[in-house]
Amino acid sequence: MTLPVDTVPLAAPGALPGPLDDAGRAGLLATVRAAVARARELHRPVLASWAAPLGACDPVAVWSRARRGTPRSFLWQSAWDDGLVVALGTAQDLRGRGERRMASVRAAWARTAAGTVTGGTAVAGLPSGEGPLAVGGFAFSPDLGHEQRRLPDALLWVPALQIRAAGRGGPAELRLNATLLHDSDPDQVADALGHLAERSLRGVPADGLVPVLPQPRAGTRSRVELPGAEEWKDLVRRATGHIREGGFEKLVLARELRVTATAPFDIPGAVGRLRESNPGTTVFAFDHEEHTFLGATPEYLVRVEDGTVHALGLAGTAPRGATPEEDLALERDLVGSAKIQHEHDVVVRMLRDAVGRACAEVDVETPPSVVKLTNVQHLSTKVRGHLADGADAGILDLVELLHPTPALGGHPRRAALDWLAGHEGLDRSWYAGAVGWADARGQGQFGVAIRSALVEGATASLYAGCGLVADSDPEAEYAETVAKLRPMSNALGIE
Repeated sequence: MTLPVDTVPLAAPGALPGPLDDAGRAGLLATVRAAVARARELHRPVLASWAAPLGACDPVAVWSRARRGTPRSFLWQSAWDDGLVVALGTAQDLRGRGERRMASVRAAWARTAAGTVTGGTAVAGLPSGEGPLAVGGFAFSPDLGHEQRRLPDALLWVPALQIRAAGRGGPAELRLNATLLHDSDPDQVADALGHLAERSLRGVPADGLVPVLPQPRAGTRSRVELPGAEEWKDLVRRATGHIREGGFEKLVLARELRVTATAPFDIPGAVGRLRESNPGTTVFAFDHEEHTFLGATPEYLVRVEDGTVHALGLAGTAPRGATPEEDLALERDLVGSAKIQHEHDVVVRMLRDAVGRACAEVDVETPPSVVKLTNVQHLSTKVRGHLADGADAGILDLVELLHPTPALGGHPRRAALDWLAGHEGLDRSWYAGAVGWADARGQGQFGVAIRSALVEGATASLYAGCGLVADSDPEAEYAETVAKLRPMSNALGIE
């Protein structure tokens, strides 16, 4: 069990109402003791997970206030079911590396979840899974040992403190988790968990949202495009030439804007601006040691709920218009473009076939709809499948099956990824990877980590990419990346 440790004394028993009153402390201790007994019986570590209803609060306020007290935290505000997840501290890591990184994480989570000892009172009906969650994500591509990555290749973890909520101000559940060994001290572990909960929850407004306070915007010290604009456009020409030669059907080419500011970026402020300015997106933030990966994605990779699998094809982009008339004209161009329709169809075909490998039946939305975001609009197609009775596939199986889709890498997958590895010259890190959560029943949500940035102090790497087909125009594709970079630029206060 990894918990943040400080020297603040615990409040006296019963000092806080609700989940941390005398009865709550007693229930938490009983759950921890039962897990230690199970660990002695099984001769292996056992996860203890204790839950209690949490009074009305804004989970994002908890995250904003408490994230600095732990080297790892996670925030998830879902656009798809309005669920909120906050995770602080670490009860257990689930890691993988290389080509089998997803399988390693999936197997580790299955072992951990199978022996969990639960206690307390869970809150029914919340949209964000059941019981303890494994949260985190996967980099776009496996680490083959060529360089030191800023974020892990693959990392899910069970948080020490977890909050699930049905939207802002809705019903919420507090859950405290710890991994126990045969010789763990139950009183010490229960005290540490109680301390973490008190420290994280104390002083958070009961019914208000986190205010986005106006703060001085840090000046920009330097801006570097990786690769440079003309070099990137030349890569577009080389890629489309390779497509015309039959090397692959579609390629997604990314670029990075690396900005150094005069002061550290304000992460809670950036998250607040993302929440306010990007309706219809899922906002996420992952703190890992000195780095924060955050974004507002309009695209989910896959969701699994009660045996139903949801995937989304989001490919084909047009700008928004300055007037309703101009916006409608741009939408007509988007829908009527043969180039964009082809790019979109490649993605949808792959999703349909991949979901069909795990499901008894698959439904594909027709015709595509148009998703309108703050500064761009996309073609969108929903793909839905129903797991066969008795099927043991879960959310992590589907993530492995689907990632990366042609909307992230290209098609055919292997040929496109090989070309990117040899020519893109960019470590995407978790950009275009998969970020989300899984529960022990195989339910979960993973979003495609686009419209995102990786921040370390006063340095931020912003990422954007474009889907290329044979007749893609380098100037138009570059302009598209500029539009896609704008939400994160605005959130971080980059002029």
